[in-house]
Amino acid sequence: MTGRPSAWLTAAIGGTLLLGAWMRWSLTGGLPFWGDFAHLRHGHSHLGYFGVLFPLAWMGWRAADAPVPGGRTLALYGVATAVAFLGFLRAGYGVEAIAASTVVGGVWLVSAWRLRGRVLSPHDALAPVLPGVILAEACIPFIALYLDSDPSLASGWVATFLALLLLCVLVPSALAAQEVRVPAAPLFGLAGALGAVALGFWPSLPTRLGLGLYAVWLLWLARQDPRFSLHLRTAWAAVGLGLGGVAVDVLPNVRPVAIGAIHFMILGPVLASLAPLVLRRAPVSDRAWWIGHGFAALLSVPLVLQGLGSGAWTLSASALGGTGVVGWWGWALLRQGWIRPQAPPPPTEPHPQEGGP
Repeated sequence: MTGRPSAWLTAAIGGTLLLGAWMRWSLTGGLPFWGDFAHLRHGHSHLGYFGVLFPLAWMGWRAADAPVPGGRTLALYGVATAVAFLGFLRAGYGVEAIAASTVVGGVWLVSAWRLRGRVLSPHDALAPVLPGVILAEACIPFIALYLDSDPSLASGWVATFLALLLLCVLVPSALAAQEVRVPAAPLFGLAGALGAVALGFWPSLPTRLGLGLYAVWLLWLARQDPRFSLHLRTAWAAVGLGLGGVAVDVLPNVRPVAIGAIHFMILGPVLASLAPLVLRRAPVSDRAWWIGHGFAALLSVPLVLQGLGSGAWTLSASALGGTGVVGWWGWALLRQGWIRPQAPPPPTEPHPQEGGP
């Protein structure tokens, strides 16, 4: 993609970031709050995954010469994403949100099925994608089963669902966008799947071992692969250390820690690996990416510290980081001409042979 990216992707990025920052500040009491917070949280997370991360992941697949959804499928997907987002805002897991999410999940599955020839490829970063999508969608019936009868267990299945998408679909897509060759890629995917279970409904010795191995893979890639710039090496290494800390129980797997880790992984190395595919009109410099990682850390680290027992100051610090993230992405989008229309070119003097004086 070399021209101006689509308006709906711009809207999805802006909507996800602005809604997230508003929720952060509302938790501090610094901004008024309307509506059901759980519904807003669902809308924020689903718009981020549906409207931002998967479209960018497909661009990562295209960069790796893998098939991606076509125009009609993307149009259907965009409508379903919008309906799901509005449905989550209105009523949480209501009828329209469930129906539209089913369409979204169907598009994920069909698009991932086209990667089936890569599942056993020993060095293909996209090898884990199809198993990751299948396993993630297999979590949905269990989420529905336990949503009312055992909300705590349902939350564990939700955590596994999101972690599977992140570790086995989005991270591999980000690595593919950077043309990274992953050694023993199918085993990398297996470690990610076990790690997702450890982060969700069944933290146990074998699943924590998988999470630890996944962390080691990321640390090794961050150290060895020459395609990574220094800011990406540092960000991926930070993610690897964090996942390793959870695997060995140095970091507790509690909600604030998980939220902080997810936000840093997404806003840090995942987007920094995928977004350059669309930030092409005015590429972001390495120095600017360092600033972006800094804002992502300011959003995320206070949440981790909150999970370790720090006080209410973490809410304000995280909100400041979220505001910085919104500002950084607003700057990056404006430079692409996505939000501000480009001025028309100045008129040229007519050539004498074309009727000039």
